[in-house]
Amino acid sequence: MITTGSKLLYGLGGGSLVAAILWFIANDGGSIGSVALLFLATALVFFGAIASFTRDGHVLSTDVAQHASSAANQRPVGRSLWPIGTAMSFGVVVVGLVSNPGIFKVGVALVIAMLGEWMVQAHAERSSGDAEYNERVRGYIVHPLELPVAGALLLAVVVLSFSRIMLTVSKDAGALLFALAGAVVLAFGALIAFKPNLNRKVVGGICGVALVALAGTGVATALDGEREQLVVAAEEDHFAHRECTEEKGYADKKAARSVGSKSSIAATITLSGGVLSAEVDGFSGPQQSVTLQRANPSTLVFVNEDDGYRRMVLKYGTVTEDLGDGVTRDVELEACTLLVDKGGQQSFTVTIPQPSFAATEPYSITVPGVEGRIEVVVP
Repeated sequence: MITTGSKLLYGLGGGSLVAAILWFIANDGGSIGSVALLFLATALVFFGAIASFTRDGHVLSTDVAQHASSAANQRPVGRSLWPIGTAMSFGVVVVGLVSNPGIFKVGVALVIAMLGEWMVQAHAERSSGDAEYNERVRGYIVHPLELPVAGALLLAVVVLSFSRIMLTVSKDAGALLFALAGAVVLAFGALIAFKPNLNRKVVGGICGVALVALAGTGVATALDGEREQLVVAAEEDHFAHRECTEEKGYADKKAARSVGSKSSIAATITLSGGVLSAEVDGFSGPQQSVTLQRANPSTLVFVNEDDGYRRMVLKYGTVTEDLGDGVTRDVELEACTLLVDKGGQQSFTVTIPQPSFAATEPYSITVPGVEGRIEVVVP
C-alpha cells in the first residue's frame, strides 16, 4: 500500500535518481556527484518502503487481530536509566585503572549489573503489548537477585550510619540512644502488626524518611569525627602495642584472669615467693629451663601467687628494621601477658622465628621487678 508519506519519499527518491542520471550526462561521466545522488535516491526509497510498511503510523484495518498485531500499534519502549548507569560504571572502571584496584573491581561489578539490568528490561518490554505483564516478566527474572542485594545494601547503610553515630556520642549517651532506637523500632513494628491495613505508601514514606535521616546523620557524624577518647586510643594504639613494663596500661583494663581449659599449653610459669619456676609436661618438679618449638605457635601460662600485679615477659632475640636511606635499627622481640593480680593467671601465644643459638643474647622469661629468669631453648 502506497501511503501519503511513502508517496513523498518515493517521489523524492525518483527525482534524485533522475538528477543522478542528468549529472552523469552533463559532466561527461563525472562520478562523485552522480554517486552521491544515487545514494540519496536509494535512502529515500528505503524510507518510503518503511513508511509503506508502517502505513505512516496509522492503522486503517477494521480487523481487530490485524489491528493489534500491526507494527504501528506496538507499544514503544520506555525510558531507561540503565544506559547512563552503564556509561558511568565504565567511567568508574577507567578511574580505578589509574587510581585504585578496589575502585576498579567495584566498577567492573557495576558494569556487569547495569548491563544485566539493561538487557533484562529490553527483553521484558518486548514480551507483549501489556505493560503490566512486561513488568511481571522482568520481576520473575531479576527480583530473586535484586531484592536480597537491595536488602543487604539497606542493612549496610543502617549499620554503618548507626555505628558512626555511636562512635561520636559519649558512652552514657550511646547507651541511652541505643535503647531509645530499639524502643522506636519495636513500637513501629507493633503498630504495623496490630494495624495491618495501614496504607503501604504511608509506611514506605515513613521508612524512607527515617532511612534518609539516619544516613544523613551518619554522614554528618562521620565528618565530625570520633569522640576524643577513641581518637586518643587510636593514636596511642592501645591494644596493638602493649608495653611490657610494671606500669598498668590501657590493655590491662578489665582483662580476663583465667585461661581456657582447651588451651594447648607448652609450659606454666609460676611466680611464688619472688621465685620463678616452670612446670613442663614430662618433667617432675619445678624447672628453670623451657624448650619451645621454632616457627610453631607456643602457648605459655603465667600464674601469679605473689601480692600485687605482675606480668610475664618473654624475650626472644632481635630483628633489624630498615628505616630507609640506609638507616637501620635493632628491635628487641618480646611478648608479654597482661597484668595479673594475686591468684590470677594469663596466657599468650608466640611464634619464635629463629633458634636460640643464632641470637646474640639468650632467650629468657622474666617478670619486671622480680630477680631471676627462666632460660628458653629453641632448637
